[in-house]
Amino acid sequence: MNHSRKPTFQLHSGKFLQEGNPKRAQSHRAEDHRNDEKRPQNRPHFDKKCDHQKSEPHFQREVREAQIAELCLNKSGGAQGSVKVVVKSTGLAYKPKEKKIGALSPRAPEKIKKNRAEEMKVCGENTCLELFAQRPESIVRVWATVQMSHKIGEILRYLATNKKVYHIVDNEELSLVSGTEHHGSICMLVKKPRPFTLAGYLAIPHQEDVLVLLDKVNNAQNIGGVLRTCAFYGVKNLITAHPETIYSSAAMRVAEGGAEHLRLLECLDSESALQQLRQAGYQVVHIAQGKEGIPLDKVQFHQKIVFLLSESHTDDLYEKQDLSVRLSLSNPLKNGLNIAVNSGILLAKWYFTR
Repeated sequence: MNHSRKPTFQLHSGKFLQEGNPKRAQSHRAEDHRNDEKRPQNRPHFDKKCDHQKSEPHFQREVREAQIAELCLNKSGGAQGSVKVVVKSTGLAYKPKEKKIGALSPRAPEKIKKNRAEEMKVCGENTCLELFAQRPESIVRVWATVQMSHKIGEILRYLATNKKVYHIVDNEELSLVSGTEHHGSICMLVKKPRPFTLAGYLAIPHQEDVLVLLDKVNNAQNIGGVLRTCAFYGVKNLITAHPETIYSSAAMRVAEGGAEHLRLLECLDSESALQQLRQAGYQVVHIAQGKEGIPLDKVQFHQKIVFLLSESHTDDLYEKQDLSVRLSLSNPLKNGLNIAVNSGILLAKWYFTR
């Protein structure tokens, strides 16, 4: 009696395979095998390698590095028959992304070069808050930590309203952006204020006026201290031949917002500036060296005055009609005081005797 064999089915890899048809079952197995090979490419979230790449921090990138291996093949002839083979290959590695800082490439676009010349970075809580209060339209971009973001809600709302960018970052990234660890949890990229010319300022007559002239002052700490002192005593204008030193991040941070209350008057050099000021009727006041000069308690200032502050001895700039002020009658030190301290003493004397 001929009994036809009924096909039976079994579950294999999510498919029913027919036992009575081995060719069909074999074709299904081959198809499953091909699908298994394609699955890591089509569905990368099941691939261990892809999971590893996904778990890498966002600041890492995949790079290819050359790897060199040396092999020695010995023939039957002994050491003389050895052959040295160098094998070069390329392997994968993960390296952190490095921020590019420093000078621009000569091939950088002209727009980037122009922006770099017209913009500066400002750090420090008081400095940034004062800048926002005086000229918020000059802000281009802001970086701040999470803790600082709770204090500058008004600034962030202003940036969002005016479609300007701000970033909430950690201390490490903020140090890279600002270029210093003393960033005060906030950094701003702002447009530099344009300086005026001394000649244009003197073209308008002034009956009463006080100016400060910085000569050969390059220390950012000293510059920041002078800016802060000038703002404290109400000085409105500062003369310099190098405005870029005033617009340094360190000087602005030390000034604590004082730079926002000063207007820069640019000149060619200190000697020509002093000649213009003398012709305009300004009294030139400088700190005496040694035991020369008039004691501070006997000094009488004119209505129009300019204080000359310098980090070096500039005797060639002084003339007989200038006022040389002595700040101490018995100084045991070989050197005098810091120019930031000198500016505080002179401006305090002017402020209470005007």
